[in-house]
Amino acid sequence: MKKKNYKIKKIPIIKNSKGNLFKLVSKNHNFYNKFGEIYLSEVIRGKFKGWKYHEYRSQIITVASGKVRFFFKKKITDKPTFIDLEYPSKLYLLKIEPKTYYSFECKSKKRGLIINLIDEVVK
Repeated sequence: MKKKNYKIKKIPIIKNSKGNLFKLVSKNHNFYNKFGEIYLSEVIRGKFKGWKYHEYRSQIITVASGKVRFFFKKKITDKPTFIDLEYPSKLYLLKIEPKTYYSFECKSKKRGLIINLIDEVVK
């Protein structure tokens, strides 16, 4: 079986009557390597962002708003696989491994918003 170039993990939800808490990343998670940067990225419906490729960087991504489809390839000529993440119904962490081509597009009516934690600083 071919090794996946991404991993997913359900995000634990801590219920609270004043508003739930979503535990995204802990340094104890097996997803976590080290901290580099964290940022938000808007994804506009009908717009496609990609193909991105990082030789050494891994990323932990989740969708904070909307529905976003992520596409993956090991080689740029491969047929892509994909996974949909959506807030709040498909609330997962997505870890994209190094040496993976990936892209994403918004599948919801409103703009999507993703949170991306990378393990190095982009210069």
